[in-house]
Amino acid sequence: MFDIDGTREAARQRALPQTDDLPPAFRRLDDVCAPGYRGRKRGETVRTRTTISQAHSYQWLGSFGNRGNGRYREELRKALSAIGRYLATHQLSSECTLVRLDGQYGNGAVLSNMAGFSFVTRGKDYRLLEHPLVQARLHLPPD
Repeated sequence: MFDIDGTREAARQRALPQTDDLPPAFRRLDDVCAPGYRGRKRGETVRTRTTISQAHSYQWLGSFGNRGNGRYREELRKALSAIGRYLATHQLSSECTLVRLDGQYGNGAVLSNMAGFSFVTRGKDYRLLEHPLVQARLHLPPD
């Protein structure tokens, strides 16, 4: 079982003092943050981060981040690639793998990326139930 968790972090941008006797002001977070959707978090700029871990051993397989709202589909593809490399290294099949998706991966757009993996996710909205892959699975008998 693997956990993929996409999070969004907000950063505060406080006023910087500017006087003649101080060096030029700069913000350390300009390289990793950009304007974006903050949700309920306080801050002026945001960054995204996707972490991958193995659930039973808490082993970290990777962490990917982007500025602003990020590229969460690209981060998910990188996460699934890391899981695939782990399975190949340990000679495990993807049929015996379960991926838990959390955070920003609760919409129908990510279902196309999950081909080949069994997964559990928490939906952001009920439109996820209308997705053709979900409907096809709901019409099958229980396992």
